[in-house]
Amino acid sequence: MYTPMRTRLDKDTTQSASLPTAAPRSSAADKVYHGLRNDIRAGNVYPWDRLTEKSVADYFGVSRTPVREAVGRLIAEGLLQRHSDGFGLLMPDVDTINGLYESRLAIELQGIRRVADGAGKYHHALLEEQRRHWEAVLADPPTAEPSLTAWDEDFHRSVLAAAGEPALVEVLSYINDRIRALRMYGYIASEQVISSAQSHLKILDALLQGRYEEGMELLTDHIVTNRTSSLARALQGSQSAGFTRIPGHAPSGTSHTLP
Repeated sequence: MYTPMRTRLDKDTTQSASLPTAAPRSSAADKVYHGLRNDIRAGNVYPWDRLTEKSVADYFGVSRTPVREAVGRLIAEGLLQRHSDGFGLLMPDVDTINGLYESRLAIELQGIRRVADGAGKYHHALLEEQRRHWEAVLADPPTAEPSLTAWDEDFHRSVLAAAGEPALVEVLSYINDRIRALRMYGYIASEQVISSAQSHLKILDALLQGRYEEGMELLTDHIVTNRTSSLARALQGSQSAGFTRIPGHAPSGTSHTLP
């Protein structure tokens, strides 16, 4: 995408068209910041990708100075980290990952408790939309690839939003930015795509039918199991097994098309 060391994604002209030469430098930095952040959140940057100032500058048609500024902002926000050979997605240490997952679980369970305690009602249309999506995934599973993490994040945000917890959705998004690289390791395995779809549908059925205690148990098991399997693959260095980007399977809504 941004580096010749990896199979690059096709450019989206709405994000990567060259800026007019007279554009202020801050506009160029904003362009790179928003474009790269959108790509990260859409799942188009993989945990093992190594980006460089030059490759990103070439991709966006800007000089290295605005790239340096944009990358600095993304590092400060916890989306990227520097490496000896460039920069890439943030991968926290194991203790930090465990802490983030504990926080994530508490936040998502709070959404269910809110409805179970009578403080709110579920927005059933949001839950039904997710059910239709995951039924389609289960009926015709896509080829496993890390960018499918964007679908998983959307499921968990939508379930929390359906409980009427917009402030907690923002906190969950903050956590997602910091555990995205780890979660991507789960979606390089076809069995996790299928098991996640099955788990999501069970959770949705429980919530739609008002079985909130069961929903909390299912959600807890789903999050803990996926964390364990994703962490195991990350520690084993699964990328070295030869995973490559798969043609034609980018999740809808991503900002680029896989070659």
